[in-house]
Parts: sequence; structure tokens; C-alpha cells
Amino acid sequence: MEYFLNAGYIGSIFAVPKSIVDNYIKLANEANIKVLLYMLRNNEQEHSCKTISDALNITENQVEESFVFWENANIFIKKSNTSAIEFETKQNVIKEEPKTEIHKPVKRNYNINPSEIAERVENSEEIKCLFLMSEEAFGRPLTHTEQSIFIWIHDYLGLSTDVILMLTAYCISIEKGSIKYIETIAADWSDREINNLEAAQNEIKRLEEYSGFNRKIMKIFGMNRKPTSKQQEYIDAWKEKNYNIELIEYAYEKTIEAIDKLNFPYINKILENWYQSGLLTKAQIDSANFKRNNNNSEIGKKSYSFDINEIKSLTNNFGD
Repeated sequence: MEYFLNAGYIGSIFAVPKSIVDNYIKLANEANIKVLLYMLRNNEQEHSCKTISDALNITENQVEESFVFWENANIFIKKSNTSAIEFETKQNVIKEEPKTEIHKPVKRNYNINPSEIAERVENSEEIKCLFLMSEEAFGRPLTHTEQSIFIWIHDYLGLSTDVILMLTAYCISIEKGSIKYIETIAADWSDREINNLEAAQNEIKRLEEYSGFNRKIMKIFGMNRKPTSKQQEYIDAWKEKNYNIELIEYAYEKTIEAIDKLNFPYINKILENWYQSGLLTKAQIDSANFKRNNNNSEIGKKSYSFDINEIKSLTNNFGD
């Protein structure tokens, strides 16, 4: 079936330069095209992100991303005499074909020209695969910013395509799939030389265990919010010392019995006393407490009892 333009529908018209269609139609996403057409249609006016967002029914972030895309393509120019985020089309550049020469981006410079990105995709199977597989993971096309950061992670952080894709899939799985979060973790991996599949798999396993330990603690303590930084320090220490989850739960129960509120320092003190006394199971603790109640043994006293000043000191730190 063939389609033809309905000429009778055309009233006043505006031009779309051929160079834009020839060079960027495959790179631009839906929001980029919408913003371009809107700006070409209203070229004599100044516009804010909010105005364009409302007119096109897209988010302000999508508008800003589109501005960055077309500015890097040398199609839009940002006005320097206003504090608002306003752009106008750059009339003197759309008559020329955009440069396609590749320049390796400076470290932490994400504004790679779209034509440079196109060249990288065309000349590198790794980058092409990285983009295709990432888009499949996200379930949508990559934005220009995402493309730029993925190239930076690959070229300058030195992570392979397989490692980047594994990292991306993990971040998405924990609902932290923003490109900035992926970039932050990638920089950390690069610093710690986690740059092969085996190392990446081991690190993800460690992160999953860490996250699982956190979730168990929060469930035991009935916490509906993330731990504070101080609380997280206690949890991390318990994880590092391999404290048994069963004993942490038991220490929590003893804390509630004693002071009727969640108190991390108090729980931590109970756990330290138990482990220092060699009490590593609930049965051992109950046995020691039974002996303490019957013959006032020293090991029983050290299980979870404190002097009154120590209790006051710990309970004053509620929430720590």
C-alpha cells in the first residue's frame, strides 16, 4: 500500500532542513523530533521548558534532554542573556552538513555530538551491541545523555560491554536504573578494577547478599523506612562480623522487653556480650540465662544484663 501527502490539508508551512532529516532522523527519539518541529514552527518566539512541555505533552526533563541533543548537533543555540532555559534555532548552521569526524570525548564530558555517536555505532560492534542490549533492558530507546555516558563508561572507565550490560541489568532489577546511578557504580567498579565478568558477578553477588541482609533486619525490626546512616553502620558491622540473623532477632526481642523501643546501640551491646561470652545460638543463651537465674553464674549475667547507668546511656540514643 502506498501513501501520499494530502496536499489539501496543507496551509501555511515551515521548512525542515534536509540535513537534519538525513543525519539525525535515525538518532533522534520521539521527544527530540517533537521539540524540533515545535521550535521550527515557532522560530520567532522564545520558549521555556514548561511552555514546550505543556504544548507537546511531554515532561520538562524530556524537553531539556532534547535541547541538549539538538544543541550538540549544532542545530539549537542556547541564549546567554537570560537565566531561563530558552533556545532558538541556529539559522546559519543548518545550511551546512554537520561534521562527522570522531573526537574521543574528554573524561566526564558527556555532551558528545550526535554525529560522533552515530560514527561510533557504525564503526564499533561493541558500542552497537551495548546500545541495542541496553535499550532492550530499559524497554525503550536510549536518550542522548544515556548514549554519551555509556560511551564514556566504555571508553574511559574501561568497562567491557558485557560488564556494563550486567551492571545495567542489576541496577534495573533493584529499581535504580537511572543512568547517573549506573555511572556512579561504574566509576566505583573501575576504581576497584572490577572490569571482567567474573569480578562483576562476584560483586553483584556481594551486593545482593548485602541488600538481602538489610531487608531481613528491616523486616525483623518492623522498619518502614531506610535505616539512617548511623543505623546502617550497626547493620554493616553485624554483617561484617557474621552475626546470626536469629540472634539479632532475639536481641531485638530482649531490647523490646527491657526498654520497649527499637534502639540500635542497645541491641548491639547485647550482641557483643553474647558473642564475647561464646553464646552463638538461642539455645545456648537460654541455657545460660537459666543457670544465671538459678545460681547467679557470671556467664549468665553477661548474656544481656547491664548496670543502670549503661542502660540509661544506651536508651538515650533512641534512633541511632
